[in-house]
Amino acid sequence: MNNIPYIDILILAMIAIFIINRLKNVLGKKTGNEQDIVEKYSRGKANFKESPPDQTTTSGQKKDISKDVFFHKDSKINTALRKIFNQDESFNSNEFLEGSKKAFEYIIKNYSEENLEPLKNLLSKSIYNDFRSQINLRIKKSQNLDITIIGIKNAEIISANLKSNVANISVRFKSEQVQVLKDLKGKIVEGDNNQILTIDEIWSFSKNLKNNDPNWTLEKIEESN
Repeated sequence: MNNIPYIDILILAMIAIFIINRLKNVLGKKTGNEQDIVEKYSRGKANFKESPPDQTTTSGQKKDISKDVFFHKDSKINTALRKIFNQDESFNSNEFLEGSKKAFEYIIKNYSEENLEPLKNLLSKSIYNDFRSQINLRIKKSQNLDITIIGIKNAEIISANLKSNVANISVRFKSEQVQVLKDLKGKIVEGDNNQILTIDEIWSFSKNLKNNDPNWTLEKIEESN
C-alpha cells in the first residue's frame, strides 16, 4: 500500500517524457518550404515601394492633372473645359450641366410668373432688362404668359472658352413646353393648352472664376439653327 504513491509519480514522469518527445518531433520537423518562404518574403520586401506623394512642380504646387480629366467628347470643347478646370478645380462639367437644367426651369418659371427679383443674380443686365421689357409690355396689354415645361428632352454643352478669368459655356436645350397667352379674365389670346411645343434654344452662361459666387450668369438666349 505504501508503494502506490511512487507508482503514480513514475507514471506521471513517463507521461511527461512522452509529451516532451512528441513536442520535439513536431517543433523540430522540417517541411522543406522554409527556404522558399524566406526567399519569398525577401523578394517581397525588396520589391515593395511606398506610394509616392502627389507630384509637385518646382514651385511646390501640385502637378497639373487636368490632362487626365475627361469632360466632353468634342476635343476642342474638352480642351476649353480643362482650362476652366485649371482655374477652378471644383468645376465639374456634369454638375454644371445638371445645374444649368435647374437654372433653365427656374428662370422660365419665374419669368412666366413675372417674378424677376429672384433672378437678379442669375441674369446679365441685358437679359434682365429684356425680360422686364417683355413683362411690362404684357402688363400694358393686360395679358399673362403661362409657360409649363413638360420636360427637357436633351441638354448638351456645345461650346466653351476661357478669357482671362471669365469662363463661358453655351448649352443647347431641347425642351417640350406648353405656352399660352391669356387676358386677365383667363381667356386664351394665343396658344393652346393641348399643344406641346418643342423649343430648341441655346443658353450662354458666364462666370468670373475669381469670384466666390457659385452662380453662373445667363448672358444670352438664342434659337438653335
